[in-house]
Amino acid sequence: MDTDTRNQMILIKGKDQTDCVASFRFCNGMCEVIYVGTPNKTYRFQDRNVKVLSLQKTIDPDSVIVIAKGKKLNTVQAIWDFGAYYRILFDEKLPLSFPKDDVELQPNCLADTKNKEVFRYFTETAEAVSLVTENGLNILRLQYSKISKVSDDTVLANYLDPQKSQTMSESPSTIIYPFGLNQSQKTAVEQALSSKISIIQGPPGTGKTQTILNIIANVVRDKKTVAVVSNNNSATHNIAEKLEKKGISFLTAFLGSLSNKQIFLADQSGIYPNMEEWELPPDKRQQLEQEITALSQELNLMLTAKNRIARIEQELLQLNPEEHYFKEYYSTYHEEPIVNLDCFSSQKILELWLEFEHFIEQKKRLGLLQKLSIIFRFNRDAIKLFVNTPELVIPYLQNQFYLTKRRELENERQKLTLKLRQYAFDEKMNELTQKSFQLFKAELAAKYEWKTNRRRFESNDFRRNSDEFTHEYPVILSTTYSIKGTLSLDYVYDYLIIDEASQVDLTTAVLAFSCARNIVIVGDLNQLPNVLSEADIQRSETIWQTYSLAERYHFSTHSLLSSALETWPTAPVTLLREHYRCHPKIINFCNQKFYAGQLIIMTEDNDEPDVLTMYRTAAGNHARGHINQRQIDVIQQEILPQLRRQNYQSIGIITPYRDQAAAIRKQLGGYYEVDTVHKFQGREQDAIILTSVDNIITDFVDDPHMLNVAVSRAIHSLTVVTSQDPRNDRTNYGDLTRYIEYNNFAVIQSQVYSVFDLLYQGYAEQRKAYLRKRKRISEYDSENLMYSVIQEILSDKLFSSIGCAVHVSLATLIRDYSQLTKEETRYARNLSTHVDFLMFYKMDKLPILAIEVDGTSFHRPGSQQCIRDEKKNRILEKCGIPLLRLRTDGSNEKEKIRAALKECETPAADH
Repeated sequence: MDTDTRNQMILIKGKDQTDCVASFRFCNGMCEVIYVGTPNKTYRFQDRNVKVLSLQKTIDPDSVIVIAKGKKLNTVQAIWDFGAYYRILFDEKLPLSFPKDDVELQPNCLADTKNKEVFRYFTETAEAVSLVTENGLNILRLQYSKISKVSDDTVLANYLDPQKSQTMSESPSTIIYPFGLNQSQKTAVEQALSSKISIIQGPPGTGKTQTILNIIANVVRDKKTVAVVSNNNSATHNIAEKLEKKGISFLTAFLGSLSNKQIFLADQSGIYPNMEEWELPPDKRQQLEQEITALSQELNLMLTAKNRIARIEQELLQLNPEEHYFKEYYSTYHEEPIVNLDCFSSQKILELWLEFEHFIEQKKRLGLLQKLSIIFRFNRDAIKLFVNTPELVIPYLQNQFYLTKRRELENERQKLTLKLRQYAFDEKMNELTQKSFQLFKAELAAKYEWKTNRRRFESNDFRRNSDEFTHEYPVILSTTYSIKGTLSLDYVYDYLIIDEASQVDLTTAVLAFSCARNIVIVGDLNQLPNVLSEADIQRSETIWQTYSLAERYHFSTHSLLSSALETWPTAPVTLLREHYRCHPKIINFCNQKFYAGQLIIMTEDNDEPDVLTMYRTAAGNHARGHINQRQIDVIQQEILPQLRRQNYQSIGIITPYRDQAAAIRKQLGGYYEVDTVHKFQGREQDAIILTSVDNIITDFVDDPHMLNVAVSRAIHSLTVVTSQDPRNDRTNYGDLTRYIEYNNFAVIQSQVYSVFDLLYQGYAEQRKAYLRKRKRISEYDSENLMYSVIQEILSDKLFSSIGCAVHVSLATLIRDYSQLTKEETRYARNLSTHVDFLMFYKMDKLPILAIEVDGTSFHRPGSQQCIRDEKKNRILEKCGIPLLRLRTDGSNEKEKIRAALKECETPAADH
């Protein structure tokens, strides 16, 4: 039978002889074979040594990536499936055959039409926005042009098709922490090692580098490869330095650019570090693993306690100024009832306050059943309060709330501190770190034949021998821009860690995604984003308009981080909450303003003076272009002498503009670190001076990302220099001014007090429970409904600086009664007179808008309540607090509230 090379495969003694065999014939247990080269000669084989396989199917070579014996095959023209074997045909090479066990056919995600469309969009965009070399080479276009296939196993496949299931990695039985840990970092490491895609949000000073190092250590001990990249070399240099300090930099290769590769090749020593002291026998390594696992589990509870102590410190930090301002208010009352409430919790005091309010509203004497109820729910002493006036009782209970709240927090802190001391928390943490590093080094000593000479690689090894290279150097450091071409274009890392992901653009991200099986995305949406030129935006927008793609792929509106969060909404996201850099008073501004209070501040407040200082230069046109000479003079003549007297080791001056930075350097010399916000990201100084430059702060200067970065560079002292113009009050810098003045007890005397936020937060929660329990459904529902509407409005970034208090007494609000008539004063001092909702600035708690919800029948014209309403209107107007009245049967409440808030937010100079 003539050989049909298209439909048959002939195996003789296990080798593919199809192309060599002209014909064959099975006869009497033998197989007679005539070869192409010897047509007149017949060879006889036992039939068991000859197998003829029939073609089962053909596979489209464009749909798969062929990996044979661990190597990718290129220029594949056809794939024939013969059951137990594949026959691979090439453009300009002889066919090859492999047993199926030696071949992996990885689906090519670019074979999918939708995926291909998205990839084409990024290819076109990359070409339009890429850097071009002096000889006209478009760098990104070159890299994209070399990609025709991408494995379905890569992160890019999941990015192009987010619905694609993510194969979960199996988390190691033992996770090590050789670089230390806290609760958030522990979670982040665990998530990174057990997820194909994980995201770590790393606010300033929260130890993201430490987290990355722990992930690296665990990946390497699992005999896997990891590439660590960022948009610039400084972040990856930081990683390299930390590994070098630990004596394990021999694991890393700092590559990427041609110059980096040349430096690496030249610096190869050809030897390993001496690992003799690292070595441990297998049983000892196993014992260490068990000890690390046990310690790690033990520490979970203690880490929770440690964080709770830090939370308590934060609560006390916020309680201090509010209590200070409350004392000012309380000092206007000269008597108080003699009732011992020491046995009550702060929550019980709020409950008693509500019970007393209810009693006053009833305008009846206490009956026997009410007395018994109060004795049962509170105690016998509480009855004494109910024979006093509201003017005595309510301020007294409010004062007791603050005293009790402080006592509760201090007692809890004391108990938890004792618990940690008894456990020897610090010693146990050090033990976990040391044992983790001991195990890691022992495993490295077992992996590397460190007594032999180390292989020296040559430049062509990066491309030709990527596997051998990464076996020696499993940690590759590079820029995001260069990682795709650092080794073989086909090389896929087990893990890719992208640092500062908010600064990485999408065309660069897509290339990086194509060379990783698993990814850890590290960044912070509240820090500096990637900056695009106007020309790049215009060019990319022109291309975007020709496609109809999901918004998550929009080049000009997304960074890698924001796109990843939108693309993979179910991927684990860990916020690193524990902050270790700045003084609590400094970072708490960023915490409240940008992180919704989620950070846990681990630094201590020791009542240091002048942590926060504000200089507001007199109004006037001091700025010329992007230089403000008046602010420079204030820095030189007033601020720096004061900071020098405080002996700060390092002082930095931050400005939004390069021109101002240059002018400051010229005037002050080179003694101080002076730079723009963008250049200061990733750095820190003991004392920071922030100069805003603009007379009237522009949107550029007021950018929240820039302000967050600038403030969080300061370790011990922050001084802000800005211009005193009313139009700046409603900016982010205005919020910073309010925060500093509020916390320095320097709020300008006004007709009203700051809102007692912590007091009314607790009161609001107790009030909800109280109304619900007493089935005052109508009151409860209408108040709850409106509160929900208000909270929804305040969740808008536009109003993120505004808070809301419920059922606020006018007496706790009005400081100056001189403009009120006697009747208005009497009404305002009545502690039962309140506003339903009071909107205030979060940073200094000063009120900006009151909202009243009026029932249709109760507030009808001519009624007693209507007369009281008019009185309240006049009082609030005289105190400078705008009032918005809404009806329970009204409509468009949300739009009315938004409009009123916008009106309040508009600077007076703009009216």
